[in-house]
Amino acid sequence: MFTSGTPGWMRMFFTISTLIVAVPTGVKIFGWVATLWGGKIRFTSAMLFALGLLSMFVMGGLSGVTMGTAPFDIHVHDTYYVVAHFHYVLFGGSVFGIYAGIYHWFPKATGRMVNESLGRIHFILTFIGTNLTFLPMHELGLQGMPRRVAMYDPQFAHLNEICTIGAYILAASVIPFTINILWSWVAGAKAGDNPWNALTLEWTTSSPPLIENWEELPVVTHGPYDYGLNNHSAEVQPSAATEVGA
Repeated sequence: MFTSGTPGWMRMFFTISTLIVAVPTGVKIFGWVATLWGGKIRFTSAMLFALGLLSMFVMGGLSGVTMGTAPFDIHVHDTYYVVAHFHYVLFGGSVFGIYAGIYHWFPKATGRMVNESLGRIHFILTFIGTNLTFLPMHELGLQGMPRRVAMYDPQFAHLNEICTIGAYILAASVIPFTINILWSWVAGAKAGDNPWNALTLEWTTSSPPLIENWEELPVVTHGPYDYGLNNHSAEVQPSAATEVGA
């Protein structure tokens, strides 16, 4: 709408409504950080990808705020700056989360642990590949390289070469992930019912779960903020224990 020919006074309303998107986004990010604050963090593959998601989403959010202002958006509209922005948000904010979820839930779904060394290699390649592919696109957009072109001016060649190298690294990152998943599914270490020492009910059933999850109703035996505390194995007061349906 900024570049649709609307008068300047009308662009103000589109600027305000666009920038309001930053409010729930900020709430999400502060909520994620607050969840980690004061916790006993273990840098497993799942946690690394969760932190990667957080950093990618912040990067995408910052570039989104810049495009929410009409004068700047008019300059970068339909350029590779836009490509960089939505890939940080949609790729960094979704694929990193999907990988984190797979690594976290794999033991519960299969009864086997993933190989953490391969998982960390996968994360490093994915993180480097993502930033090497999409970070230079911000500069390409600021220099005026348009989207959806098969051929571009020679002045953009160097940065595009860097993006290509990053894309190859990103493609290669799938290899250790695939090997890890297939090998771990067949011959990975037995996971046990609760390999993460989690307190939520889904980790009180077997790995993989029984049909209908539990043979009898599970009972909550910990408080909502007890994870990582020394009294982790102590039961809460009987009045606080709650039965939950399977």
